Amino acid sequence: MNFRSDHLWAVVLMLACQPDPETPTYREAFLEDQQKVSGFFQLQFPKDQLTALDSGWVFLGLDSLTGIHREWPTRFSLSDPVALPHRLPVPNHSLWYRWEGNLEPGILLVNADDGVQCWINQKQIPRAAEGDYFEVDAYGQTELGLRVVNNAMGGGLRGVQFLPQAAHQSWQEKKTQIRKAVLADRKIELLQDPDHVRKCGELSFPELTERLSAYPILFTVPVLIWSTDGKPFVRWVSESADKATLRLDNGEEISIASTDGVFTYELDPGTGFSFDLYQEKSYQGHYSLKARPNTKDIKLALWGDSQGGWDTFRKVADAIRAHEADLSIGAGDLVNNGSEDWAYPRFLQLLSRMHTPQLLVPGNHDYDGHYDDLVARQLKQYLAQPQTPTYGLHQFGPVAILSLDPNVNFPVSVPAGTRQRDWLEKQLESDTWRSAPWKIIVLHQPPYAQGWSGYQGEWTIRQLLEPYFHRGLVDLVVAGHTHDYERLSLDFSGHPVHFLVVGGAGGGLEPEGEQSDFPRMDRLIKKHHYGILEINSSRMHFTAYDLEGNTMDTLSIEK
Repeated sequence: MNFRSDHLWAVVLMLACQPDPETPTYREAFLEDQQKVSGFFQLQFPKDQLTALDSGWVFLGLDSLTGIHREWPTRFSLSDPVALPHRLPVPNHSLWYRWEGNLEPGILLVNADDGVQCWINQKQIPRAAEGDYFEVDAYGQTELGLRVVNNAMGGGLRGVQFLPQAAHQSWQEKKTQIRKAVLADRKIELLQDPDHVRKCGELSFPELTERLSAYPILFTVPVLIWSTDGKPFVRWVSESADKATLRLDNGEEISIASTDGVFTYELDPGTGFSFDLYQEKSYQGHYSLKARPNTKDIKLALWGDSQGGWDTFRKVADAIRAHEADLSIGAGDLVNNGSEDWAYPRFLQLLSRMHTPQLLVPGNHDYDGHYDDLVARQLKQYLAQPQTPTYGLHQFGPVAILSLDPNVNFPVSVPAGTRQRDWLEKQLESDTWRSAPWKIIVLHQPPYAQGWSGYQGEWTIRQLLEPYFHRGLVDLVVAGHTHDYERLSLDFSGHPVHFLVVGGAGGGLEPEGEQSDFPRMDRLIKKHHYGILEINSSRMHFTAYDLEGNTMDTLSIEK
């Protein structure tokens, strides 16, 4: 690939006519303008070499047995031939399929919701470490078995494709080269040093990539995230895994190590943090972040189900920034596929547009691709601290916020005897929780919902939390999962509890005119949206906004 193009020289001449640029080395992070780098992550397998395995499938049956670890069943009550796509409205079930035919070494691409496990000749094989597919090492007559793990309303086997091993290796090499070219082109575009641009225009592509490797670019800028252990940390992603240097305003230098380009710096709660960021020969900018201390009042931004709707989520992030919230809370399905390449770095970069600390709750789509053991590895890699659970308790001024993750179990639940259930029961009886003026639970699956036809909310969550509603230990439950805005207020033994569904931050909306008969929500609006919740010791006031900034709904609660 030759970069001595008319476009490049136009850039060279334009920059050469300007005065010496000020830092940083690059004008913005690589992922800041996602349209310009769309070719970096929108790479598809070669369609002309994919074979669709959409016929010859047999549906063997379904069950609702608990647990993610299962052996291949040897007896089934059904053996019905089905054509793909095949889907059934059976949430919290396992659906079993079998196929027989001739295969050679290659990879299987399985489109199933929510997750899938694969057996070859009745031997389970794990998902490939390099991607969301299964590696097939078989010759001739082969039996495929699939267990589709459905946590949503409708689920099943949408489609299966096969790619021969040689074609897959060739595609991987091509993808690597394309990404190198896009990365180099983007770096040249963003370079602020005219001398760099001029010298790059004189180099061959191998020489160019070698020169630019000494000047790593940030993929995402730093974002402040509250860990589930109650401690804030700063997270960013760089092109290079080599160590980064933080130079604080007082001149102190801190060296940060990484093995994968994902960098972390821990903060003390309530502290400010202002620093210049350096890596190898790159100066990567000045950043100022603050973990807000406990105060008498607080402003929260509420949203959920950004779910890969990047353009919509960008608008939501920019709108939240204008409100100057103290904390942003994402109620799950942060990305569309938790094992998708580059999904979480793209998400992180859009989060940075909010200019506010983040409290992030997992959803079922954040576990996609990780249904062998329900350990959401990419979620943990990019958004969490090592060895911390996916649930936690935080106190900010007058409000205690308890986040749950029922997706760590199948079916979706927080069963008795699990570590999360024991922790939850302890926290809800703690002095921190009971003494807080306001008590909020945040999770992905709502206990009550109407906007998704056939879905009334998660009965396991209702069963779990209703005893605490009756005791007056919960004021507000915030969830996503259904892609709309919903509000409900109910009385439990004289204790009012309010429910918000804020699942409209990017994913496709629920169809108009389709909804469940029960429960009857007080408000149901099928528009993309976000919410702002303002809290002091005696009052909570919530406003839901559409993307144009219009008020969709309000709720005021007095103590």
